[in-house]
Amino acid sequence: MTAPLRTPPGRFCLGIDTGGTFTDAVVYDHDSDRVVATAKTPTRHEDLYGCVVEAMSSVLEGSSGSQNARTGTVSAADIRLVAVSTTLATNALVEGAARPAGLVAIGFEPEVLARVGLHARALGPRIVRADAPEAPDSVDGHNRLTGSLASAPVVVVGGGHSAHGDERDPLDLDELGRALDSIDAGVEAYAVAAQFSVRNAAHELQARDAIAQRTGKPVTCSHELSPRLGGPRRAVTTLLNAQLISVTARFTEAIRAAMESLHLDARLMVVRGDGSLVSSRFVTERPIETVLSGPAASVIGARHLAGSSAVGQEMFDAGGLIVDIGGTTTDIAAIRSGAVVAADGSDDADTATVGGHATMVTALPTVTVGLGGDSEIRIPPDGGRGELSVGPRRVVPLCVAAQRHPDVVVPMLRRQLEAERPLAEFGQLLLRAASGAAAGFLTGTGPPDSPQMRLDDQILRLVDGAGGALPLTELKRSARWRGALERLERSGLVRRAALTPTDACVVLGLIDADTVGDASAASAGAELFSRQRDRYGVDVGTGAVDLSRRVMRVALRGTAEALLGVALGADGIAPSEIRRPLAQAALDRRQRALDRPAAPESNDAAPNDATPEDAAPGDVNPLWGLLDSSESSGVPIAPDATPIPPNRVLLAHLDAGARNPIVAIGAPAPTYAPLIAALLGTTAAVPAHAQVANAVGAAVAPVRITKQITVTAPRRGSYRAHWGDDPPIWHSLDEAREWATAQAVEAAKAEAAVAGAHDAEVTVDFRTRTAPSNGRELFVEATLRVTAAGRPLVA
Repeated sequence: MTAPLRTPPGRFCLGIDTGGTFTDAVVYDHDSDRVVATAKTPTRHEDLYGCVVEAMSSVLEGSSGSQNARTGTVSAADIRLVAVSTTLATNALVEGAARPAGLVAIGFEPEVLARVGLHARALGPRIVRADAPEAPDSVDGHNRLTGSLASAPVVVVGGGHSAHGDERDPLDLDELGRALDSIDAGVEAYAVAAQFSVRNAAHELQARDAIAQRTGKPVTCSHELSPRLGGPRRAVTTLLNAQLISVTARFTEAIRAAMESLHLDARLMVVRGDGSLVSSRFVTERPIETVLSGPAASVIGARHLAGSSAVGQEMFDAGGLIVDIGGTTTDIAAIRSGAVVAADGSDDADTATVGGHATMVTALPTVTVGLGGDSEIRIPPDGGRGELSVGPRRVVPLCVAAQRHPDVVVPMLRRQLEAERPLAEFGQLLLRAASGAAAGFLTGTGPPDSPQMRLDDQILRLVDGAGGALPLTELKRSARWRGALERLERSGLVRRAALTPTDACVVLGLIDADTVGDASAASAGAELFSRQRDRYGVDVGTGAVDLSRRVMRVALRGTAEALLGVALGADGIAPSEIRRPLAQAALDRRQRALDRPAAPESNDAAPNDATPEDAAPGDVNPLWGLLDSSESSGVPIAPDATPIPPNRVLLAHLDAGARNPIVAIGAPAPTYAPLIAALLGTTAAVPAHAQVANAVGAAVAPVRITKQITVTAPRRGSYRAHWGDDPPIWHSLDEAREWATAQAVEAAKAEAAVAGAHDAEVTVDFRTRTAPSNGRELFVEATLRVTAAGRPLVA
């Protein structure tokens, strides 16, 4: 990854990152290359405008004492560029909160689509629709995202091209029109994916125009997202992004309104998934480009902030891991020789994985897992004795909910603590997140007079009648009511409050309760949860402290395993290997060693009891001692593992960890990073301004546009450059290369200008692929990549 290109000297940039939990802001001085001021405010999904205004106002007030050579102080008038990143789109995918969209698949068979999760049944000659009416109730991020795909309307029409760009079947626009009429009422946007559209986009473009004319709704084409082969996977990616269009549009509108209210006359730009900036106009036309914006900004920000530290420099020289621990998700990237490393170990920009699905959106190769400080804590219905799970759904921590609703939360928890038998709904509330007027008709579950909508409205009235905070015990325990609650949570009309790792940190004193909320609510909630029973009828804890220790151990172990999985992938080993018994045993052994306080040197010490590689780096051991809950319950670290007697002499040495350092950013990083690093047997660096690193990443990101053209040989002596809807054939590779280069350079420069680049520099890379045949090299294909990169053009 190249060094960020900066805005012109003397210009101030306001960087904004709107995450699922916090909205961060920084004022960055590109002249002196420093952070002038920072601000952090809770993200209010029902009032994005208000929280963005609050963050911008706070950071401008914080920078008022900084000197500007022209005006004396930094004011709104000095801000010439507003650059934003957001994890809202990523979180919507992980949490199952994306909006309804339909897929038009051209030239694909239903059986092929079913292999990638688009399960369908026939409605007509070639029209299919998903069978699943709802996303599954499971809170697993993979299941939620799979449910979002399975419930999406899909229409399959005739058409498509061959691998060389020749039309196989004509596009049936009449069939498309009839199909659209059958699904349009239930969708907000459309995705179009045609067979081999990256070799000839004619059918996608025709379908796009027809859909836009007939419905007036946004349309995303798969060839706009990725130049890679793999039609079914590209179709899934396009559908996922279409489901995020309204989420992104709402966010952009909130940013613009906030700027106007603060009289910020500056250029607005947004971070894309590949780590580059694009103009707000560009995003308005193609809002899907904001997918994975937050993870990309975290990589850029962490790299920029850690570059001056010893650990950071070691990471860039030798390699290491970047981890952004947020409230909703944890984003991870591997670094080798200063560049982001893809999952296959290459050093090129790759695609990213979200919610268990590998996308084809061009992005820095990050991995996002649904695990953060505000992740929900649950008892797995099929788990082992005393087993807990954390995430992927984000909930409001009880300590935060109590601060907002002091007359409801703590009294509820105290009443429930007096009950003889705990219910599964204890310790949980529904909070009103958005009014109908603010959110609009969001649920999209049926007409206003349908049974579904009447039940949804009934629950909303109950929440409103309780002052915006309703104990979950007030709802009926039936499948219909659970389904209605799931719909309301996905729509954003209500949010659930429950126990989280943030509450556990408050109970254990790892974070100051005054900075997050009400400590008594966290303690009461943890005490209440500890009385819940697993499927064996055993309490999952012996009190608030014991339960909180368990929660933190699960959260830290999950984060460490995710980091190690990314490291394995970068080394060319399947990340799933981390779940193998030997790898788990190695991590268990290291964790047991960390649980023990360091023993004094003695000739009587048992062999293999404390090897140097088992020791915790630095002063981490006391913290792990705080988290040690083995004495209170006897439940092994891995629930299905066999506890090892403390005095047994071990004959095998098992070890698993990270070879190189970790750079950690995000609000929980100061608490989490040393413990995670100790578990992985490495060191961690938490750079200055780590809590707002994503906003810094937005402020220092460049503008970069890449265009790719593939050249194939349909027949001997003929070369086809696959560009647009009528790819030409040339009689020599040089002619095809020259023509393709001219097209790609023109398109990259034009798109870079639209994206906001100033004096973009163009680089050209042309590579051919051959295969041996009868003692000579046979041409297979060539790939042209043209990149236009430049500094943001400020107002």
